[in-house]
Amino acid sequence: MIRSAKILLALLVGLPTAAAQANWLPSPAEMAALPPYCAARFNEGSDAFRTWRSNMGGDFIHVHHYCAGLNFLNRARGSFTSGRNGGLGAAVREFDYVLTHASPGFFLRAEILMNRGVALSLMKRDGEAVSNLLEAIRLDARQPRAYMTLADLYDKQKNRGKALETVSEGLRQNPGTKSLQRRYTELGGRLPYPEAVAAVPAEAETAPPAAASPANAQPAASGPADPTPATPATPAPEPIAQPKIGSPTNPYCRFCPD
Repeated sequence: MIRSAKILLALLVGLPTAAAQANWLPSPAEMAALPPYCAARFNEGSDAFRTWRSNMGGDFIHVHHYCAGLNFLNRARGSFTSGRNGGLGAAVREFDYVLTHASPGFFLRAEILMNRGVALSLMKRDGEAVSNLLEAIRLDARQPRAYMTLADLYDKQKNRGKALETVSEGLRQNPGTKSLQRRYTELGGRLPYPEAVAAVPAEAETAPPAAASPANAQPAASGPADPTPATPATPAPEPIAQPKIGSPTNPYCRFCPD
């Protein structure tokens, strides 16, 4: 317990002054609301710490700043006091620290940019927020909250069409997301919901069976060289007739069941 407290204090010293002044130290309930790697970061020597350090690599050393930013953001979202912007500003500074010090390929970069955009939107710095959210989506399209926040900003600017377009793309990338479906309806979107992007590659999977037929026919090509061609010749007509396209009773129906 004493060792954990010392580690926590040492890490807090590494946080920017504004973070220390704002008392970042999370309560047990606040820590539970943060990603699991946050608790691991403050428990050096634990199995969880070693696992997350192995997964994140050298950038794990900076992750407590992101955890601090998330905690400031969580606090600010639940507060409407005059000091709310101070907490949001502290969150942005913590996010900036990680974006500056972590490697460009850090796998949390898109998520950090998204949360930075959320914080800026709450501070009414809409232009910067839009820029961060678009960059976050460019890096990782599977972020429903980024689309939601971006659509809200467009709607706030009276650009309802752009807001609907944003939510529609969010649903294509994140099908089945309830919050996006609800916002899609609120913005006037018509059912059915936009088709998921993931459905496109699935159709391409129908091509391999067609390509497999010639491969199956190759052994038949060696058949005629056999002294008794009558025996190997029997399997050859099967790929030529192409019964696999449909059913045995209706070979011209590609999608009919057997």
